[in-house]
Amino acid sequence: MAENPTIYSYYPIDTHERVLSMVQYCEAVCENTFTAVLGMCDQSRATQLQLLRDCADICTLTAKYIARCSMYARPLAAQCAQICETCGHHCLKMPDSQSQFCGRVCLDCARECRAFAGMSGPGYIGHPSSGHSYPNMPGMYSQSEKKDENK
Repeated sequence: MAENPTIYSYYPIDTHERVLSMVQYCEAVCENTFTAVLGMCDQSRATQLQLLRDCADICTLTAKYIARCSMYARPLAAQCAQICETCGHHCLKMPDSQSQFCGRVCLDCARECRAFAGMSGPGYIGHPSSGHSYPNMPGMYSQSEKKDENK
């Protein structure tokens, strides 16, 4: 069965640079935190480890769907928001600094995904920016901020 190309819409990738950057960064932080927690050899961290892998995987898939302008990108971003929020809250319950950092990144990612999906939710006040900055992470500014930077 041939695909109907009219059901796909194209948008320039830079129009969604913020959410793409955030989900890719969240995926990387979750994978990194997984490795850090694994080294702690604490059996009580089994749930955290599972959530970190789930969060990293959904972020990877969401970034791909957004980049390819998939008609499923927004519903997948909504799912990504839910998983990132769960992972973020769980990580924030842990005492180590890596988990605390990961928790904040996951919650920021959940806000970005919710905004992209057109949803509102806990902590969403109309503008997805949380005010957090992440070192060495390109694209963490709005299009208007980007225009100002290029002047």
